[in-house]
Amino acid sequence: MSIEDPYSKLRPPEPTPEEELCACPDSPPILLRSTLGPNPLACARCNLEVRPEALPLPAELAEALAAWRSFHDCFYLLWLDSAEFEDWGRAQLSDPTSPVNSRGLGLRQRLEPIRRTFFWWFQDVGAADFRPLAACPICSSNLLDRELVGRVCDDCSVLVAN
Repeated sequence: MSIEDPYSKLRPPEPTPEEELCACPDSPPILLRSTLGPNPLACARCNLEVRPEALPLPAELAEALAAWRSFHDCFYLLWLDSAEFEDWGRAQLSDPTSPVNSRGLGLRQRLEPIRRTFFWWFQDVGAADFRPLAACPICSSNLLDRELVGRVCDDCSVLVAN
């Protein structure tokens, strides 16, 4: 909370600064992921935000992405809270068959005809038993190194952060 403006968290977010927007010259793949901000799309090469109008997205798909982002953030915030729902939130975010991941993977598939799209896979890197994934959480294939912000499963279109 801002001392100057105690209501700052109740106001709409400021537009994304230009330096936080993807400026890659070609059309690299995009990521569907949430960062607790309004736009769940990022560049898979530089990990900066991709403006939805740069793709461009049909209005119905933009609405579906906003709904998924809000849905995803519910689980993410439960996990972040580190209270009685932390383990449950982590389980939902880690389970390939959970509603939040099923919906996200479905949206990823709908984005694919517009631009190559990967689904950012949640990992609890702060967990005591954390081990980086070496295999795809969906099909168990080996993850591949690409010139992207993580390792990928090309078959499932999942990206796991390095």
